[in-house]
Amino acid sequence: MFTHLTDLPPDILGFEACGKLTAADYETVLMPAMDAAVKSGPVRLFFVMPDGFHGMEMAAMLDDLAFGLKHFRDFKKFAFVTDNATMAGLTRNFAFVIPVETRVFSLAERNEAISWLQA
Repeated sequence: MFTHLTDLPPDILGFEACGKLTAADYETVLMPAMDAAVKSGPVRLFFVMPDGFHGMEMAAMLDDLAFGLKHFRDFKKFAFVTDNATMAGLTRNFAFVIPVETRVFSLAERNEAISWLQA
């Protein structure tokens, strides 16, 4: 499930992923919020993946791909916050294909991630 984070500065769009992500999560939470945010210009994306994340269903993976292709150039910065070593490593290793400055933070560095996005 995606939770739209509302406790962030207004220039940051944030989400938390927990449980198992479904296509409905993309279609009802992530995509509408991103579509609205890009109307103001490039988005500073804050994405938190705590220990309660349990993967994605296949339809969600397809929606993730569609989301990435649609918004390929709509980001200013991307902060990924997680203690999941596998997901952090994958993000670091594939950051070169993301056309925006990307940085991975631990859950304890949440506030640093927000400050970095605002800088």
